[in-house]
Amino acid sequence: MRPRFWERPVLLLVAFQCSLLPRLLQAQTPETPGDSGQAVNLAVFIEGQVSIKRKGWANYAPVVFGTTFRTGDLIHVEESSHAKVVCSDLTLHDIAVGIGGVPCVTARPLLRRADGSMINVTRSWPSDGSFPIVLSPRKTKLLSFRPQLRWTPVEGANVYDVAVRGLNFFWTSRVRSLTEIPYPDGAPRLEAGVDYKLIVQTRDRSSADEPGLGLGFAILGSKERKRVEEEQRRVEGLGLTEGPTQFLIAYLYATHGLNAEAIQRLESVAQTLNVAAVARLLGGLYLEVGLTRQAEARYLNSLDLSKFEKDEEGEMRTHLALAGIYEQGLGNEKLAQQHLDATLALAKKMGDDQTVSQAEKKLTELKRAAM
Repeated sequence: MRPRFWERPVLLLVAFQCSLLPRLLQAQTPETPGDSGQAVNLAVFIEGQVSIKRKGWANYAPVVFGTTFRTGDLIHVEESSHAKVVCSDLTLHDIAVGIGGVPCVTARPLLRRADGSMINVTRSWPSDGSFPIVLSPRKTKLLSFRPQLRWTPVEGANVYDVAVRGLNFFWTSRVRSLTEIPYPDGAPRLEAGVDYKLIVQTRDRSSADEPGLGLGFAILGSKERKRVEEEQRRVEGLGLTEGPTQFLIAYLYATHGLNAEAIQRLESVAQTLNVAAVARLLGGLYLEVGLTRQAEARYLNSLDLSKFEKDEEGEMRTHLALAGIYEQGLGNEKLAQQHLDATLALAKKMGDDQTVSQAEKKLTELKRAAM
């Protein structure tokens, strides 16, 4: 008989290091040493006709909500149009009518995020409903000491044994007919700086069977917690409407490695702010926590929304991310090639030579592997 999960040796989880984020989530264009690194400046209000020409591009492409601006970009705001940007230092600026640069000064970036098309995709763990997969919290830091515990249902199961484990720590509960519960008020308090892992088991199937390191979570320490809370208050003080405010807070959380709580906010705001940027950021976050199928669904949604918004760059980046998902995560080289072809066509239209070269190289590799 298979041993229950609490009878197994405790596994020490890989510590979460915020300093790894810039490497894992590198921006799409190279940055020179000493500049703002992966700084992200976000379009939060667009009215009328606004377009962008990246450094190295031959042509302009439309700007929509959530478009990122970087040093060296040219922004064209036509007459009677209006655009606002939140800079990476969490200041809000109007973009002047005409053709000009990004109105953001070089400063310590508080917003840093990529779109997921450069994240290394892990091979998808089968999601056929035969065993539970932890959805949250996983591969994340947390602000909350009472996180939501979420997992996928197992076909035919209505009882789950749920446990949170750590070094010298163990809590368990039996759950019936649910796949989500809050960590209870009466359970032992989770401590900051300690690595924990959520494990869910039903019958002889356990989420602990999923391979990989770093699938646990840790509560944010007091110093970084204070920094996040201060930055969140700055976002809330910008005077933006609820949707953009919550999107920016999710972006801020992602910068600090608070993946689970960023996902939770984005899933909520997507109910009212149904735009490509929200779905694309969700896709990138699901990729980062190793949930490939969930990432695929959000990127496909983002692709449809990008086409509706006529966001050519967003469409291109989403095709590129989906190509990586299908090649590396799901082993579907045919679909990967289709998305790379679409990436290539859009990159050529914008004159984005860097992405053209990237897509052509990957297409060549796929065709060579298929021989």
